Amino acid sequence: MHVQLKIRLACPVDAAADALRDPAVMVAVTKPLVRYRSLAPEGFPDRWTEEAHPVTAHILGLLPLGDTHVDLDWHDRDGAWIQRDTGKGTAGQFSRMRIDHRMAVSPLGQDETLLRDRLVFHAGPIGVALWPGLWLVWQWRALRMRALAPGWRAPEAHPRHAG
Repeated sequence: MHVQLKIRLACPVDAAADALRDPAVMVAVTKPLVRYRSLAPEGFPDRWTEEAHPVTAHILGLLPLGDTHVDLDWHDRDGAWIQRDTGKGTAGQFSRMRIDHRMAVSPLGQDETLLRDRLVFHAGPIGVALWPGLWLVWQWRALRMRALAPGWRAPEAHPRHAG
């Protein structure tokens, strides 16, 4: 099963790509529906790297979803900048799911970006029950990303070249 978005963001593509590397953006676009917290003693990094990072999540801050790892890689394909999360669940509902989460940004103009955000998940028989909640979270993500994007600024060095 899957949920996906295809939305326009009012920001340059470099700003959108940089925002996807910011853990604070992941937290901001899902709260209050899903609240993420870092499980690392030092908390979230300033920017995601290719090193897996442990997180926990709660629905509405109350019901535990479980623990997982954000494990990202990035690449360019046909002019789009793609971020892929292949993190594995380690506890709770996350440990019962297999996911493939990809976000891609590509330019639509000087100050506009196309964002594609697709989560493919396998959760066995419970997947059908999870889909409506995930669909709701994805709609919320779209609203939050549209609201936040005008404030995103392009970095000095493009994140494709950051490490």
